[in-house]
Amino acid sequence: MQILLQDVRYGLRMLGRNPGFTALAVLAIALGIGVNAGIFSVLNGAALRMLPVPRAEQIVSVDQIFHGKINRNVHGEPTLFSYSEYQEYRANNHVFSGLIAYDPFLSATLAGGRSRQLYGQLTSCNYFDALNEHPSMGRGFVETDCAAPGAGAVVVLGDELWQGAFGADASLIGKRVVLNRTAFTVIGIAPPGFGGTEPIPSSFWVPITMQLVLEPDADLLGDANVSWLALLGRVKPGVSMGKVRADLNLIANGIDERHAGRKTSLAIRTATFLGRPEEHNLALGAAAVILVAFGLVLLIACANVANLMLARATARQREMAIRRSVGAGRWRLIRQLLTESLMLALMGGVAGSVLAFWSFEALSNFVISHLPHGTPQIVLNLTPDLRVLGYALLLTVITGVASGLAPALHASQADVNTSLKEGDGPFGSQGGGWLRHSLVAVQVAVCMILLIAAGLLMRGLYFAQTVDPGFTMSGIAVASMDLRTQGYKEEPAAAFERRLKEKVAGLPGVDGIVEARQTPLNDNHWVTNFSVPGKPAEYDVEDNAISQGYFSMIGIPIVRGRDFTEEEVRAGANVAIVTETTARKFWPGEDPIGKILREGDKTDLQIVGVARDAQVSHLGATPKLYVYLPAGPKEQSRLQLLIHGGGGFAAVAAGVRGVAADVDPDVMVDVTKFEDNLEIWRVPARIVAGLSGSLGALALLLAGVGVYGVVSYAVSRRTREIGIRMTLGADGRDVMGMILRQSMRPVLIGAAIGIAACAGVSWVLSSILFGISARDPIAFVFVPGFLLGIALLASYVPARRATKVNPVVALRYE
Repeated sequence: MQILLQDVRYGLRMLGRNPGFTALAVLAIALGIGVNAGIFSVLNGAALRMLPVPRAEQIVSVDQIFHGKINRNVHGEPTLFSYSEYQEYRANNHVFSGLIAYDPFLSATLAGGRSRQLYGQLTSCNYFDALNEHPSMGRGFVETDCAAPGAGAVVVLGDELWQGAFGADASLIGKRVVLNRTAFTVIGIAPPGFGGTEPIPSSFWVPITMQLVLEPDADLLGDANVSWLALLGRVKPGVSMGKVRADLNLIANGIDERHAGRKTSLAIRTATFLGRPEEHNLALGAAAVILVAFGLVLLIACANVANLMLARATARQREMAIRRSVGAGRWRLIRQLLTESLMLALMGGVAGSVLAFWSFEALSNFVISHLPHGTPQIVLNLTPDLRVLGYALLLTVITGVASGLAPALHASQADVNTSLKEGDGPFGSQGGGWLRHSLVAVQVAVCMILLIAAGLLMRGLYFAQTVDPGFTMSGIAVASMDLRTQGYKEEPAAAFERRLKEKVAGLPGVDGIVEARQTPLNDNHWVTNFSVPGKPAEYDVEDNAISQGYFSMIGIPIVRGRDFTEEEVRAGANVAIVTETTARKFWPGEDPIGKILREGDKTDLQIVGVARDAQVSHLGATPKLYVYLPAGPKEQSRLQLLIHGGGGFAAVAAGVRGVAADVDPDVMVDVTKFEDNLEIWRVPARIVAGLSGSLGALALLLAGVGVYGVVSYAVSRRTREIGIRMTLGADGRDVMGMILRQSMRPVLIGAAIGIAACAGVSWVLSSILFGISARDPIAFVFVPGFLLGIALLASYVPARRATKVNPVVALRYE
């Protein structure tokens, strides 16, 4: 310990004597560690941090994974459970003090003069007790609230909803609120800050037995073969995770034995946000890509600092030689230099972590607040915990060792006699030159990868801003409503749509109204199994239900055949319109008009038209297979209105909301611009491009500083050599050419490596390039040229300074 303290004191003195070197090294490390610690804190808050409930380490999530091909209905995610499965696990397990079930995908409309769309949860009645989160007012659920389907019309409201919509009215307990046309008695107010067990905070909780009341279009409670409930259990004290798995696997095996061909495995882990397998794997996969990108910035920072320390170690060769001559061993010198490196890393790590923890929460909140309209607001806790602090400390240690080990090894192996004779003089032997050049090549290669990726994403974003999707979006408003949750059946829904269309058509400036199940480029996709009679192959085909006039309003031409008639739409006739690509796939070389396409295994549809391909599902790509169906009576509760008008969006939106309230004040109607659908694609591209561009700019800064520092140092160490060359007749151009050739050689090698590496992995970005090639020649030509220009400039400045050397002064230089 005494020797360590001595090394620290000596290291502090040495760093203090070189404030410029210290500041530059600390800044590079702070930037590298800061961005990595910040992005890890986001990952931690989203997928690694335990749920915000008391004794969260006892809460585990349970998911089931089916093997083989089984017929299973899915409402949400396939790893969820049916109500009967939950009851069996709850009744037969021996490891949980409480096992809860809830529907994580519930939305409802609050009526009664406070109309708004809410996200909530249907829960088992032990929900609050098992989580140990008790209402701040009133009570939670009791088992009698879940005694029978439809009998427990009670609700616990979230604290934020209670304060925002009801003005923190303490007398609300015992009163009624209306959710999806059903009156619920308020029995409690959740504790402040509690939003449930999902990253999207819940505004209310109702008993699970009220499912059919709130979601009348599907009886999930009575379907034993549907995935719709998430399970969380509180493990009894003293019970290990292994025992939990063994106990629940026995129950799973018992269920499998009663269902022929079913084979189930369970995924059991400490509960977190985004903890279900699909969400967890998606989050970790995205995080891995992002962490690699941020890690490359740290790699550049390490190479930069290593080069600075290598130059400094070379300048200290005389000091090292003297210490070795008086008895210091090589390991003693290595330890001293590593101590200094770790001290630099620690200073940089602390500065970077503080900056990251201060800025990334604000940055995340900014990004979340600018997500597209209708995106649920996500709440993440980004406060650093032991996991984040440990990650930052690990990065700090790795950075200190990675940036200091090679310079320490190089400096400690110098010959004592040679070093004592040469001192800290000219860099004539070019000791460590290959290492410095290798580090420069690494910086340039990594920087090239990040910059080309940023260039591709910027090109993709530009394409997303300017691409023609194949249809018209301007001047069209979209009115969306969910009539199914409002209890509308086929005939009432058709009557509502008819009355609403009549009233909207009478609004000033409105000149056209059509209906569609989903609008192009929204985030709703409807996929059905289709086949051609007489052919064995079956295909998953995306389809949409539309009314007559849909194609003419949005400007998709019918290239063959005709549009639907009003009679076909009204009757829900068995006819269809296919896209050009679909027609070529099903009937290559044939006229598709009059052909039969089978929906599922029983409904035959006659093709009456072929519509031009358009980017209706994914911006930048036309769907492989797409079918349009008439929006008949069965579709009425799912339809949206597309309204074309010339009176301005604000006037149309206000008019639509007003007439909708006249038709049915309890139906929540959301009116948006059709063009807003583009933001669903542009916002993620904008975020990724901005992030990649920032990383590329940071990498460029670090690489540029690195090249400049290496060349400047080489020039300073070769001042005497340059003076001799100029004395012997070399002019400034000769000196500059020599320095530029030597400095650009590792840059060109690194650039070539970076281009080849990026060409090999750029396919990862294909899904967000919107039709731009992952090997776009503009990005792969312009970006390398730009980087090489920056490197040339960074080399030119010190090279030009070398040409101004006075030979007489240089010959005296030591």
